[in-house]
Amino acid sequence: MRVASPSPTHRLQGSASTGTHTIFGPVPSRRLGRSLGIDVIPPKTCSFDCIYCESGRTTLLTMERQLFLPPESVFEDLRRHCADHPGAADILTLSSAGEPTLYAALGDLLAMIKHGFPDLPLAVITNGSLLWDPSVRHDLKHADLVIPSLDAVTPAIFERINRPCEGVTMDLVLEGLHAFRREYRGRLHMEILLVAGHNDLPTEIRKLARVMETIRPDAVELNTVVRPPALPGVAGLSETEMERARSLFAGSNTTIVGSYHGKKTCLGEDRQLESRILALVGRRPCTALEMAHSLSVPSGQMEQAVEDLVKAHSIEAYAHAGSVYFRIARKGHQRHHES
Repeated sequence: MRVASPSPTHRLQGSASTGTHTIFGPVPSRRLGRSLGIDVIPPKTCSFDCIYCESGRTTLLTMERQLFLPPESVFEDLRRHCADHPGAADILTLSSAGEPTLYAALGDLLAMIKHGFPDLPLAVITNGSLLWDPSVRHDLKHADLVIPSLDAVTPAIFERINRPCEGVTMDLVLEGLHAFRREYRGRLHMEILLVAGHNDLPTEIRKLARVMETIRPDAVELNTVVRPPALPGVAGLSETEMERARSLFAGSNTTIVGSYHGKKTCLGEDRQLESRILALVGRRPCTALEMAHSLSVPSGQMEQAVEDLVKAHSIEAYAHAGSVYFRIARKGHQRHHES
């Protein structure tokens, strides 16, 4: 992993590596439904290196915002994708294999998207590490829904789970969350991801619950490790343990993020299916059923496409927690990102 003090050269390299692969999915989101992803961050550029991240280890750890791509080109990618796949998404989501608020033109892009797609909800999923920055808070005002995460209140646990970039402290994160709550007029959901043996003790969960009472989000979403994590051995909580954790939060706005149940609308043959599968699993592991539902294709067609991609060594199967996920194969990963 590199810790960055990015230079102009790095900015150019970041744009080139991202290319035109800015739209992916829809992603089978357990909380948002079919979420059409918008990714403007070179993988895996982030201000955290979370032990549970389904996108893998952070390769560039930074808190400096950059213009990785012109917002006009990202919007054109989105416009073209929606024209090719009308009605395929429930929501547009700024989310990535990195931290979306590191994108310096975030505000401009969000404003373009809201103007161009006023009928689709627009969400931003963030780790919350940059909300202390007034410019980040200003950029996010264009979103209908913002979902920051907060996995710990105790500094040592925060450091152990999120492994932040130098300069990002627990106090700074909490300061940013409170400032954002005061200023933001859209819906604010807070996500708390519980990791077995790290932040699942009642003492830490009660501290998180007390912080939620001061932030006053519209909803608190309790999550746990479900997909293959960045580090081996990182595990989630059982349903019983998650219910026990939920009971420690006051009020009725705390829910447990459940399993994904996608819409079963099938749009027939998709000639771009293999490239869409590669774009999807290149950012997060998915099961074949999740991909069939989110990409709106018959399960038989999805199974055949997955089988073909496995035979071509483009993707590989990965067993985790009783389910079979697919991810970019080691041999196929480089070919995909250079295509």
